[in-house]
Amino acid sequence: MKPKLIVAALLVLPCLAWADVAPQYNVVNLDASVSRKVDNDTAQATLFVELTDTDASKMAEKINLTIAAALKVLKQYPGVQSAGTAYTSYPVYNKNNQQQSWRSRGELRLISKDFTALSQLIAQLQKPQNTGISLQLADIRYEVSEQNRKLVEDALIEEGIKAFRQRAALIQRSMGGAAWKTMQMNVQTQSHQPQPRPLMYKSAMAADSAPAPVPVDAGESQLLVNVNGSIQVGE
Repeated sequence: MKPKLIVAALLVLPCLAWADVAPQYNVVNLDASVSRKVDNDTAQATLFVELTDTDASKMAEKINLTIAAALKVLKQYPGVQSAGTAYTSYPVYNKNNQQQSWRSRGELRLISKDFTALSQLIAQLQKPQNTGISLQLADIRYEVSEQNRKLVEDALIEEGIKAFRQRAALIQRSMGGAAWKTMQMNVQTQSHQPQPRPLMYKSAMAADSAPAPVPVDAGESQLLVNVNGSIQVGE
C-alpha cells in the first residue's frame, strides 16, 4: 500500500511545479538604435626607423640612438605625449635559405589633442636626427577621447532607452493591448572610426630647411548605442 502512495505523490509534484510557471504570451522582441557623429579630438601617430645590417648589435644601437634622439625632440612639444616605443628584429635569408643579414625596426608612438603641435613634431622627426637617420611616418589615426566618448554615450543611452519605450508603446497600441512591461533589456555601445591613414613618404626638403607641417584632417567618428530586449503586452 505504501509504495502506491509514493508513486502518486511523485506524479503530482511535476504538475504543481508547472502550475507555478506563468505562461508567456504576447512577448515581443524589439530594438532601438541611436547614433551621433562626433569630431575626433585625439590623434595617435606611429613613426619608425627600419634598418638592415649584417651586424645586429650595431644596427640595434643606431636604431636605439635615433629613437632616443626623437624622444629628446619630443620634450620640446609639451602638448604631445609618448604612447610608448617598440623594437622588433628578424633574420633575412637569401635564395639558398642562408641568413645574410638582420632587419630591425624601432617605433615611436605619439598621442596628442594638439593637432598643430603633433603635425610640427612629425615634420621635425622626419628630418635626420643627430644620428644622421630620420624617422618615417607609418600612419595617423584619429579618435574620440575617452572623456568625450563617455559624455556622448551617456546621452545616447538616455535617448536609446527613450526610443525603446516609444517603440514598445507603439507595439502595444498596434496590438490593442492595455499596457506593456519590460521583460529584458540590453544596452550596447559601438563606435565606427575612420581607418588609420598611411602617410609613408620621405621629405624632399633639405636638412637645414624649415620642417613642413603634416596635413591634419581629424574627421569624425560615429558613436552608436543599441537598446534591445523584449516586452510583454497585456490584454
